[in-house]
Amino acid sequence: MYNEIEHLDKIILPELVFSARHGLLQAEKTTPQQFKVGVTLWLDTFFAAESDDIADTVNYADIYARIEQVMLGEHHNLLESLASAIAKAVLADEQVQRVRVRLEKSAAPLAKGVNLPAVLEIEREAADYGL
Repeated sequence: MYNEIEHLDKIILPELVFSARHGLLQAEKTTPQQFKVGVTLWLDTFFAAESDDIADTVNYADIYARIEQVMLGEHHNLLESLASAIAKAVLADEQVQRVRVRLEKSAAPLAKGVNLPAVLEIEREAADYGL
């Protein structure tokens, strides 16, 4: 029997890959680069486990669509801004209480002729965005 205690479970979508245009340099604004996005969602899945009904949890396809819209939408100069936009889009789903976003730019220009992966990881809660 459900005991009225909030359960915070995790759903993890570990590696979503996108070709997108984000970055400070002009070349990054015009030439698509590979980005990898991983998200961890914290939510109560107790009712979904009992009901076996998608309405009682998040739909992975909807979460993917939210992330895709951010990745392929408005340009962001900074990974920090892009990761925050992803977090906000995911947290707009009222089932999600907290999110961790891991964002990897596969070939970030670190120095002339040096392109290496750059990874940023953030955690946000719905209250951070007034949601």
